[in-house]
Amino acid sequence: MKIINTVQSALDMHRPCFSFEYYPPRDRANWPAFFQKIERMSLLAPRFIDVTWGTGSPTSMDTLEIAKDIQAQTHIDTMMHLTCTHRSKAQLMDILRDVYEGSELRNIMALRGNRPKDGIWQPHPEGFRCAAELVRAIRDAYGDAFCIAVAGYPEGHHEFGVPAPEFAGSDEYYRQIEHLREKVDAGADLIVTQLCFDLEQLCRFRDDCVARHIQCPIVPGILPIHSAQTWEKIAAFSAAIPAKLAEDYARIGNDAAAFDHFAVELLSRQISFLHAHGFWAVHLYTLNHEKLISRVLQA
Repeated sequence: MKIINTVQSALDMHRPCFSFEYYPPRDRANWPAFFQKIERMSLLAPRFIDVTWGTGSPTSMDTLEIAKDIQAQTHIDTMMHLTCTHRSKAQLMDILRDVYEGSELRNIMALRGNRPKDGIWQPHPEGFRCAAELVRAIRDAYGDAFCIAVAGYPEGHHEFGVPAPEFAGSDEYYRQIEHLREKVDAGADLIVTQLCFDLEQLCRFRDDCVARHIQCPIVPGILPIHSAQTWEKIAAFSAAIPAKLAEDYARIGNDAAAFDHFAVELLSRQISFLHAHGFWAVHLYTLNHEKLISRVLQA
């Protein structure tokens, strides 16, 4: 089933709808434990699962195999990430043909891909220059056979670090929303946002998108804080941390029990806020962790 139908139904009926993201384990020896975890988490009834594409890494093609297996074993709609990086147009279309002819996968997350850690992003000389071009190519080749999702960035693209608070409302902020509209106009069905802790900004981003005639559903991406190490990485590289939330975290210190309570309460509060503000579909970036998400959703 195409994920857009699931998400649209949740929005129309005001019914909570969750989805999980996983990344392929680097070592195939870890695949059995990985699939056992997915089997357990499937009991939480996610409406869809997506699998990241290891851009430029040895695991990138593992994404296709893992996504096929998840779809076949769990019967949960599974979405495969696909990026423009490191592959020609012909190679990407060969991958899509394999997906279409060799599996039940009918959901693609079309992405440009991240820049390398030591440089700027460069398109393959025979490849797509941006996600909008990839979206258009999928539509031209397969019509409506696939649901196509694309990424949205409520705080701006984090290519060069976490944007300053004043970024929202800047000319560049609105330029990026126009670029997002290009992806939707090219044929995208659905927007899944980059992780964001500033939920008020998530709401503003949605409203700004609607004001600029982006009509497809927007699903917010939320990162459960599984550990103090996760928090430190996010604060440094991935998302702005609202001042009140930073103060709450600072009070924890080295108290493991306090951190556990903080993480559970934060995720519960985020989900409740999003539902109250019309985001009935919520996407959880699992980082392949299980415990925190299971505790909150079971509750």
